[in-house]
Amino acid sequence: MRLSVVFIAIHLSVIFYLYPSDIIGVSHFGHWLYIITGFLLEFLLLFLYLSGLSTFPKEDITSIVNRCGPWWARLLLLPLLVYFFISFVLLIRSHAELLTIIFLPTTPIWAILLLLFIIPLFVAIHGHRTILRGSFALMITILPLILFSLFSCFQNINIHFFFPIEPVPTFWYDEHFLKSLLAHSPFLSLGIFSRYLSFAVSQTRKYLYAAMLFLLPFYLLAVYIPILTFAPDTAQKLRFPIPVALDTVNLEWLFFDRITMFYVVATVSFIYVNTSVMVWIMSTLTVNLYTSISRTKICWVIIGVAYVICILVPDWETIDWLISLDTPLRLYCIIFIPLLIYGIGFYYRRRNLT
Repeated sequence: MRLSVVFIAIHLSVIFYLYPSDIIGVSHFGHWLYIITGFLLEFLLLFLYLSGLSTFPKEDITSIVNRCGPWWARLLLLPLLVYFFISFVLLIRSHAELLTIIFLPTTPIWAILLLLFIIPLFVAIHGHRTILRGSFALMITILPLILFSLFSCFQNINIHFFFPIEPVPTFWYDEHFLKSLLAHSPFLSLGIFSRYLSFAVSQTRKYLYAAMLFLLPFYLLAVYIPILTFAPDTAQKLRFPIPVALDTVNLEWLFFDRITMFYVVATVSFIYVNTSVMVWIMSTLTVNLYTSISRTKICWVIIGVAYVICILVPDWETIDWLISLDTPLRLYCIIFIPLLIYGIGFYYRRRNLT
């Protein structure tokens, strides 16, 4: 149950990240199909991933891929390690930019980054139990805030902006659609949790499938709230469509001047969960595959290197360029890794039957 809460939290941290602007950027209409396609793709890959992991109870992806040989494991999982690191840097740096724009325009970027790095470091060092407990507590307190923020936008929507509904048939290789798959990659983290929570138990898998279905409305809301508020043409020009849509909400009975405050608090909280998971996974992969240095020291190294890189990233254009550059690596990880784990599991199931 707690793992499904983590699963939801790390998805929410990226659903409200660049996903709305990427999906809106695909075309002026038919966004429902682009959302459903990405969702079904992740659901299929999640099914294959869990099927493969369930074959090896209490083992993570490093020990599973090690069956192909230690050097093959290092080679095949190195792109996954690099992808998690790049995603970690981009997630932290882009949200630092968002905080600068919305709330802290005079605060130096190094101070904001320091604030965003401290908690993931602390949580990652303490391991998966802290992540599971902390995520459950955060979800109870933060999820109502994000729901309140989103539903408050309904007062400004115009349902006529939903039409026309016909999608562009060639969307699946559009650059914006491929970038939007970043919001469908968090399921990869399950490959490390499998050492501590066996996916051979069908109840665990059912909770994760239910969590996946729970996320579908958030994918739809993240895209359609800006579209129905501003119209597709205007929404395409916005870098942060959800915060801008929230700024149009006027609730006179609310104590706070801007409802955007609730949204930012909620998303930053989810970011802490996701980045903590990423640092924990990167340190675990590094220790299991490449070095015998303690995991705590690896966490410090990851945070230090990532902090320096974030400081060196000059502006949003560079962030956007890095996300585009990251697309081939993203496709490798979200498609090949689940297929690899499923293939290894399928081979061992067949071998045990003969």
